Amino acid sequence: MTAALTVALVYFVGIYKPKPISSTIQKEKFWAEKTHSNSKYNVIFIGDSRLYRGIDPKTVSKTLNGLKVLNFGYSSGGHNEVIFDEISNRFVDSDRTRAVVLVLSPYSLTPKAQENSYFNQEKERNERDVFNRRYIAPFFDFFDPVKPSEIFQSNDTKQGYHEAFRPDGWVESYKIPSNPEHALKVYVNDFRDNKVSQDVLDKVYDQVKKWKKQGIRVFGFRIPTTKEMEKLEDSISGYKENEIRMNFEKAGGEWINIEDRYGYVSYDGSHLERKSAIRFSDYIGNEIQKRMN
Repeated sequence: MTAALTVALVYFVGIYKPKPISSTIQKEKFWAEKTHSNSKYNVIFIGDSRLYRGIDPKTVSKTLNGLKVLNFGYSSGGHNEVIFDEISNRFVDSDRTRAVVLVLSPYSLTPKAQENSYFNQEKERNERDVFNRRYIAPFFDFFDPVKPSEIFQSNDTKQGYHEAFRPDGWVESYKIPSNPEHALKVYVNDFRDNKVSQDVLDKVYDQVKKWKKQGIRVFGFRIPTTKEMEKLEDSISGYKENEIRMNFEKAGGEWINIEDRYGYVSYDGSHLERKSAIRFSDYIGNEIQKRMN
């Protein structure tokens, strides 16, 4: 009887306690699912953390008349054969609409990004661990720890990094308090001896040509951050947007220029805050739809 009551009490507390601002269990499920799922998609976005925090596939799908959309972004993700080969098995049958959207942020084109360390970490995880993260652990997410100070606060007032992990690859994110200048110093270090690589760009252009021959539409754009971050990256990263756009289009890709590129909110100077991410996703979806018609 005591054991049964204890189990019931633990379950009751777990169900009714406040949700953490970032669930470790849901995070692990999210990355395992993104990396190892066999689901098929019409439109696949690839890029780094600016992508996986900045594009909501559900919103994009609505503008594309229900096409299945995947956000395949990873932290510090690079554009290379590893990712290109990975998404080749994620497309629907070749007689249906297929498109790749490359989010060409400056860091994603650097040599360090080509290591794809976060993707490889998940890809190489042992099968038992992957199975547990995808199918077993999520049933026990009520064990996720919550700080005592957070119990009587609403999520909109709790300080810290708020993350909600969506099944189509988006991480809905915001910070309390926000600091749009936080990432500037980080990126100064990230681009030290690590500039945009022409070799990486050439491989991207070659891959665009291959996709076009396969009947896959290819779109690209530079995701918004802040005016200060863009100015910093233009000055130290070696990113030349106009030149990249021209070569991307010569290879057969379709470049999307972002109107009102400084009209979105970043909580750290690099990644879009959740509401701006949804608004931007709607914009990108509509821009892709215009070009598909």
